[in-house]
Amino acid sequence: MNKSLKLLVGIDLSEMDHYLMDYIKALDLIFDIEKVTFLHNLKIGELPKEMIVAERLELIKEKIKNKVNQQLRDKNVQHDFEILITSESFSELAFHSFSKKRYFDLLILGNKQNLEGNGALGQKLINLMPSALLLVPETYSIPIEKVVDAIDFSKYTLPIMNWAMRFKNNSKGQKINHSAVYVSKVHRGFYLAMNDLDIEEISKKDSAEKRKKWVNSFGDYAELEIISAVEKSISTSLIEYADQQKADLMILGVKGSSKIKELFLGSVANHLFSKSTDTSLLFVKE
Repeated sequence: MNKSLKLLVGIDLSEMDHYLMDYIKALDLIFDIEKVTFLHNLKIGELPKEMIVAERLELIKEKIKNKVNQQLRDKNVQHDFEILITSESFSELAFHSFSKKRYFDLLILGNKQNLEGNGALGQKLINLMPSALLLVPETYSIPIEKVVDAIDFSKYTLPIMNWAMRFKNNSKGQKINHSAVYVSKVHRGFYLAMNDLDIEEISKKDSAEKRKKWVNSFGDYAELEIISAVEKSISTSLIEYADQQKADLMILGVKGSSKIKELFLGSVANHLFSKSTDTSLLFVKE
């Protein structure tokens, strides 16, 4: 639970990199960080043809590495770090290759809200990478003091709670307040013959069942708040809840895959990428 963590941070040489470097310093107030690897990929297809020769590529990589190294020194980064510059046609290939060679506990990427960027890399890596993935918006607030645990009572509940405990019982003594939430959602498409009262009764039974499961498994941790999505999506309900709680971070479960062809996202995780939020999103795997 209190093991030292190895972090992999994706950087793109934009303003977002500065926010990520500062956020790692905030994580350092909670966890023991063993090492941080900063990875930037030069997309070969976006370079002029005359640049795609070994000597020129190595020169570009060295200049980028020196620039990032200077930024880290300016930030007065204390922990052990390294900077890797790769050259793949697709950035997801660079990260996937790294994951095959080196173990790490957490991948950190920017989740741009106002800065330019579409989050396409994160959408691919969230399933592809074997580790947990943390999406950090540039609009975050620190220190990290409020965490929401999004419970779905699937096989991901235990990994979610393991990370929740890692924050709550952190080795640095940082006080973290937690709240657990479950979104009850009755899909009308499955109950076309039912009226609103019938659907409400089904929702009540579902909530009672989930509350009983929670008490039996994690009753000593915290009370479970159950909210009804009604006409809203689960992702919208979670983001609104996180905003209401002024959560600094939300922990969710997500399907993982080691095959590069299997980049399909679950609907909740997929929709969260399109939602505006100041909350950092930590996706954990089984």
